[in-house]
Amino acid sequence: MKEESLFQQMRFVRKRSLAALDATTEEIADAQPFGFVNNIRWNFGHIFVSQENLLARFTGEEVVLPEGYMHLFNGGTSPGEWPEEVPRLSELRKELETQTERLIHTYKGRLSEVGEKPFDLGGGIVFRTLDEVLNFTIWHEGLHQGTISALKRAQGVENLF
Repeated sequence: MKEESLFQQMRFVRKRSLAALDATTEEIADAQPFGFVNNIRWNFGHIFVSQENLLARFTGEEVVLPEGYMHLFNGGTSPGEWPEEVPRLSELRKELETQTERLIHTYKGRLSEVGEKPFDLGGGIVFRTLDEVLNFTIWHEGLHQGTISALKRAQGVENLF
């Protein structure tokens, strides 16, 4: 896949995430309907943290996140373990909005780089180049967009985006 095509896909998917965030209130962001292990706020934070974390770790760069984000939004975390203070949706929006162009600037011209350690998903799926990992993070974001929509529907919300 050509670099600019991948970056265009990255921008499009993030634009859809931001539209979903803009159609979310603080109240519905924290609801956790029966059958769901996380809430909408966690999903938005997880999109941000996981993309940052996966790309930086793959390239051997330092993971730079706002204080506390890893403990709130990394895989395996849960809102049930959160302290009383969590980032507002406006803070998450700011992080998500600036992340895409910052990552494009950081990784432009580097997508064919082989990582320090392959990213092994199991089942024989191993990503060895940065473009493969970036493509995975785009898919992963779309997966969480679906979860965000399902969480909204479970609350009777019709305005998904």
